[in-house]
Amino acid sequence: MERLDRRAFLRRVLGVAGVSALMAACAGGGATPTPTQAPAGTPTTAPAPTPTPAATPTAAAAATPTAAATVSREPMRIGILPPLSGPASPNGEANQRGLRLAFEEAGQAIAGRPFELIIEDSAGQPDQALAKARQLIEQRRVHLLLGITLSNEAAALRDYLHQNQIPTIVTNAALQALTRDPNMRSPYIFRISYANGQYDAPVADYAYNELGYKRMMGFAADYAAGKEELAAFKARFTKAGGTWVDEIYSPMGTQDFGPYLQRIQQQAGNIDAVFQFHGLSSDAIRLIVQYEEFGLKDRIPLIASGATTDDSILPEMGDAAVGLVSGTVYTASIDRPENKKFVETFRQKYNRVPGQVDYLGYLGGLVARAAIEEVKGNVEDKQALIQAIKGVRIQGPAGEFRIHPESQGPIHNIYICRVAKRGDGTYFNEILETIPNVDDLSF
Repeated sequence: MERLDRRAFLRRVLGVAGVSALMAACAGGGATPTPTQAPAGTPTTAPAPTPTPAATPTAAAAATPTAAATVSREPMRIGILPPLSGPASPNGEANQRGLRLAFEEAGQAIAGRPFELIIEDSAGQPDQALAKARQLIEQRRVHLLLGITLSNEAAALRDYLHQNQIPTIVTNAALQALTRDPNMRSPYIFRISYANGQYDAPVADYAYNELGYKRMMGFAADYAAGKEELAAFKARFTKAGGTWVDEIYSPMGTQDFGPYLQRIQQQAGNIDAVFQFHGLSSDAIRLIVQYEEFGLKDRIPLIASGATTDDSILPEMGDAAVGLVSGTVYTASIDRPENKKFVETFRQKYNRVPGQVDYLGYLGGLVARAAIEEVKGNVEDKQALIQAIKGVRIQGPAGEFRIHPESQGPIHNIYICRVAKRGDGTYFNEILETIPNVDDLSF
């Protein structure tokens, strides 16, 4: 079952256009707070989770015998909180597409118990996200919350979710401190997406060791994600032995990148390549196209963030993207039976190829379903449910997925890719190397 308010229904019917705010997926826009602090004040220190090895769901449930208690027959209430209006709505819609598909594949019940999805619109605003979370938790009494897409919203929600002990699965927000900072972690909050830098840092090793780049500079969007991603790449590149020459930042919404490209051009002969992060956004599309038009593509190669080379925006960049090397947690070209099935089902339902944000929504739904199955539908037992989430191991479209026992962040395969063009004129990410088991404390 699903309940939508009238305005959400109208938005669904009318649709939401544009990709300009998809950059906000990684950090929630230019107003993103300092990563180690939540806007609501100093985070309540979470009880330190016991760092036990990630277990299979069966083992996790075995440690919580209360999960076998009498299970209510009323529907489980699963809250979903994405931005469905405002500039970040394309992100929210994409994340929601994946979540919907994962729960629709479950049928009418999980572990024999019916469920309903209760969807509220955060509008990409931290204050509204908190108000809607209160509505979901205090009025609708949801048992589980998913779909937090923006990092500024995650920071604003952290204390409230922790204090109310709400099992939460973050399906896109990438604020590093949420899982990397012991003072901000909560035993009730899990992340299945990534921390900023988790999939870009490994590409620095590839750039140095495999591509032979010894001197690089960075170019990123001037907001929290841009700074976190660039810092992670820079740290790994210099650790490998490389020299970091310079870094520049452009404001979100930049239309003409000419002045920044001139600064890069001035480094010709002094650098081997540029690392670039402008998120999954129209800024990224404009930059890649202008980089080629400026004559830099063949002179100073770009190492792109995986968000920039997402399958969902490759057609808009066209040939300008061909040859870009990046890292990602998901691409539709992953050659696994589970992914082929996911891509086919997703394409049939939505008439499009899934991108990373779609996939992360889907993965969040799979994790929630596995945990609910493990507690046999007894989602009222919060401790059993969070232990089940912590112990989830699934074979998903991008490979085995599990939760890090200390950070409660994701452990992903990272795919090093190069954008290529098929004979039929379509673009895809050709996988060059797979790096298994990369966690959010690894950089």
